[in-house]
Amino acid sequence: MHPNSVLHLAAAVVLFGAVVPTSAGFPDEGMWPFDGLPLAKLKEKYGFEPTAEWIDHVRLGSVRFDTGGSGSFVSPNGLVMTNHHVALETIQKVSTQEKDWVKDGFSSRLFGSEVKGTDLTLRQLIDIKDVTKEILAAKAADGPDGNAWRDTLKAMCKELTDKAKHIVADPVQLYDGNQFRIHVYHVYDDVRVVFAPEKQVAFFGGDPDNFTYPRYDLDCAFFRVYEDDKPIDSSKFYFKWNAAGAATDELVFVSGHPGSTERLLTHAEMEFLRDVRVPQQVAAYAQMRDNLAKQMAKSEKAAFELRDQYFGIANSLKAIEGHLAGLRDAEMMAKMKARDEELIQKSGKPEVKAAFEAIAKGYADYRAVIDRSKEITDNEAEKKARSEMQNFRKRLDREIVPAAKAVINQARFDVYGTAMYPDATFTLRLTYGAVKGYEAGTTMVPPKTTFNGLFERNAAFDNQPPFDLPKHWIEKKTKLNLDTPYNFVCTCDIIGGNSGSPVLNRNAEVVGLVFDGNIESLPGNYWFDERINRTVAVHTGGMLEAISKIYGEDDLVREITGAK
Repeated sequence: MHPNSVLHLAAAVVLFGAVVPTSAGFPDEGMWPFDGLPLAKLKEKYGFEPTAEWIDHVRLGSVRFDTGGSGSFVSPNGLVMTNHHVALETIQKVSTQEKDWVKDGFSSRLFGSEVKGTDLTLRQLIDIKDVTKEILAAKAADGPDGNAWRDTLKAMCKELTDKAKHIVADPVQLYDGNQFRIHVYHVYDDVRVVFAPEKQVAFFGGDPDNFTYPRYDLDCAFFRVYEDDKPIDSSKFYFKWNAAGAATDELVFVSGHPGSTERLLTHAEMEFLRDVRVPQQVAAYAQMRDNLAKQMAKSEKAAFELRDQYFGIANSLKAIEGHLAGLRDAEMMAKMKARDEELIQKSGKPEVKAAFEAIAKGYADYRAVIDRSKEITDNEAEKKARSEMQNFRKRLDREIVPAAKAVINQARFDVYGTAMYPDATFTLRLTYGAVKGYEAGTTMVPPKTTFNGLFERNAAFDNQPPFDLPKHWIEKKTKLNLDTPYNFVCTCDIIGGNSGSPVLNRNAEVVGLVFDGNIESLPGNYWFDERINRTVAVHTGGMLEAISKIYGEDDLVREITGAK
């Protein structure tokens, strides 16, 4: 799930497997705030109830890459693990055409010293303050049209910020303004590259394999965090390494920073996205990708400088194509319609039904304006039609939809409260699930892949791009235990931004590293389907096997395993 990229009823809806904020639904769904975890559901399904100490440990062991992505501390000496593709922007910036660390990989052991990342900062969430009571009181004093409460929240954040100590406080709105938090971060701005494999190994299979599974990627990278020119002491909150990984059906957690979701859109909004907006986005990204490819073909210098940008655009295009495929799934769209109807029924308020109808009518009217404009051939009439379309869109976005959504969102919170998770906002969330394969079409997909599969795929394509391997991988194949797990999947609920998140077991040990979702999970922006949505991760055993036997990074291996 590359960073340059799932929704939410009574008995009828349960039959579909849609979201219900009760134990009857799928409890593996949800990107939960750390101070709002569904502990009862977790205990009911998996028999595990994390302690306050466990929750604090996982929170402090997790970090956010402000370049877009997640990571975690994996040693007592400030060592941070994330994805290669999260690190890619940084590795590109410290590379030159003469020393191409993207193509050749990077090692501080070989390079001579760790190199500082350019424009790279990490955030560690050190405190969560619930200020809902104070802000709701300020909003009530403001009245319906007042905004002074925003100044109150800003002042509260300023009071908690101490930039001299690298402490920053950010406001966080949850549940559409029904709850407010202040997230207090320790910001680290001296972050140095320790190790990264070659991009071809990290992104084996290239774009054809992107967002697919089975998968064979060593999508990992390691950094070290410094303060005052010394590695920080992370001994109290780092995650210990478990090379055995997690067994099939074992409970696992993902702690990371999902970027954004749109799981609270109405059925009418999703229909408009399906028929109009998302097809336009697909066309626009395809055009950008093709234009970049033409520019890169002009010179080696252009190809070098634009490759990261091309990778991001191509990745985004495939993700948006997945969104469109999901929105065209009639069964899932029927679940979304049933979800809307369930809320209308449970709220029992006519104004809620009217709000859904207002949104549906607004989009129907807007479509009529668009359709009329397509029939116009006269230039002046075309300008007038374009102006009419823009004006209607502004009214839809600024008046019709916001007013109706305010009613709907309040009704949803009144009915479900915090039993339902809020949409993702690139703030720290915890998800949980189990290591589990799935059914794709008429075949079963296994929960794990191995090095055997990697070399078989490489040989089947005669070592040709994008299924080629570096020469030293071929030469050192005999050193590897080819049965070692390499990648695996679990039912944890993730989205873009979770890239680089640790996969943890119930002992808060690292068993994997999130790097993608399967192709079936791409509609996860709008909903979660536990039957087929899967998080794809690098196995800790696979990382250790490669880092040790292929790259000979003995010091790094000793550090992450705690060996003397």
